[in-house]
Amino acid sequence: MRKWILSVRLVLTVALCVAILAAFALMIYAIAIKVEARHILQDLYQLNVGTSTDKDVQRVVDGHRSHLLPTECDAGRCFYFFEVRNRWLARLKIEPDARLQAWIAVESGKVQSLHAELQRDTRVFPTYPSAGVIDEFPVIPNYFRSGTSHYLFPTPVGKPYLRVVIDREATPEQRRRAYALSLTCLVKPGDKCDLPCDYLPLAWKDWESELKTSGFGFREYYPNRSRCQ
Repeated sequence: MRKWILSVRLVLTVALCVAILAAFALMIYAIAIKVEARHILQDLYQLNVGTSTDKDVQRVVDGHRSHLLPTECDAGRCFYFFEVRNRWLARLKIEPDARLQAWIAVESGKVQSLHAELQRDTRVFPTYPSAGVIDEFPVIPNYFRSGTSHYLFPTPVGKPYLRVVIDREATPEQRRRAYALSLTCLVKPGDKCDLPCDYLPLAWKDWESELKTSGFGFREYYPNRSRCQ
């Protein structure tokens, strides 16, 4: 009987150690992918549309080859795509599928546009995941243009994402706020991160202020937005 009890204790101890090691490994994995995503976003931020060269882009490519997707080049224009996913956290059902996607468009040896997007499959909207999206151009294209601002929010109110569009005439502070993409939702356990403010908290405040100035505001949309203050 005593041997049986000792055997059970041994099995439980081993199982507990395995569980602790697995949890530790997943924690290290989450930290690693969040750090890599942060570095990609920071390197993107260091580029300047219209002036950074293909050599500047090559340094970004060399630093993140493990997350570089196939490059698309055609007629002197190249797109460099990067992606960081929470693959193992999603497979183990610890959190929904989430990913940071970024790309750089280069034409005639100069950076022509930058894009960064953190999205998470929260299923709160049928056609698009919850997300924060950043686009930067030398001049904002007409399909985004609204008035004369260089810091835009072309997002229908009520969507689970927020898109921010800027150009090189945006102020340094506007650009900083646009790129303040929170990466917590890349590795956050559970099913939260269902509001745009979870992804772009500073841009969310600017968007809300702009809507209030126009006399619209969020009204009945985003009923759980109290946490966004």
